[in-house]
Amino acid sequence: MRAAPPFLANTPPLALALAGVLLGCVMDAMVKQLGFTYGVILIATARYVFGTIFAGATVLALRARLPDAAGLRRHALRAVVITACSLLFFNCLTILPIAEATVLVFCAPLMISPLARWLLGEAMRPAATAALVVGFVGVLVTVQGAEGAADNARRVEGIVSGVGAAALYALSMVLLRQLSRKDDAVAVAFLSNLFPMIYLLPVAIVMGSAPMPGDLPLFALTGAAGFAMWFMLTSAYSRAQAQSIAAAEYTGLIWSAMLGYFFFAEIPRWQVWAGAAVVVAAVIMSAWDARQRKTRGLAD
Repeated sequence: MRAAPPFLANTPPLALALAGVLLGCVMDAMVKQLGFTYGVILIATARYVFGTIFAGATVLALRARLPDAAGLRRHALRAVVITACSLLFFNCLTILPIAEATVLVFCAPLMISPLARWLLGEAMRPAATAALVVGFVGVLVTVQGAEGAADNARRVEGIVSGVGAAALYALSMVLLRQLSRKDDAVAVAFLSNLFPMIYLLPVAIVMGSAPMPGDLPLFALTGAAGFAMWFMLTSAYSRAQAQSIAAAEYTGLIWSAMLGYFFFAEIPRWQVWAGAAVVVAAVIMSAWDARQRKTRGLAD
């Protein structure tokens, strides 16, 4: 595996994580803007087409090694989850305010423990179960208070999409545990763009949808931001303990609120902030318990 580029090697992991989260929020804002004109299938397809171009160029520049045939099959399977996750989250973004959609995805870390127990046989700690319950309460708080919410079926669709996206994101992270032990981080990012593009492109072609030439730069920026986000976050997590930089993920609510306010005139309700605080507290509870167990040398 080639060494990381100098600008990454010399940048503190926390700074890389913060930059990655910011780029992710910028991508979300561009997806929301495109959602006023285009369907979710086309947006996701174009995001992965351009993401594959940028990721492929990085693979060539860094001479990253791709996995063998068995590894490619595992990546192809994980990409099914990634593709479904993206479609659900993009749909959520086109319906709900950015900040609210961000809070719903905050629940993903809480879902990793039950999924890891199901797929990897890892023991689920009582604290993880309690954190999952607390996090669910946070989601209930977050979705309260929207004007006309009781009669808005479209809003319910957005909430269900956001929670579903969080669950699939958690599943993709569990599957990534098995892949990251062997494969180059750049290669993982490349395949995480390539396979979703392969899955989505035929669907977009059959649907006969295509972006207008004037919007191609925005689509390209969306793909670039998506790839850069994962490249920054992967680099950060590969150089530091997750618990030391995980808090950077929660700055996403600040960026999302600012982008939503300045570009879409969205003002987060107080319930969104309160729900976010509950969800963050639940994740911190789970992370603290994991750290205590590790300190005491207890096995999961």
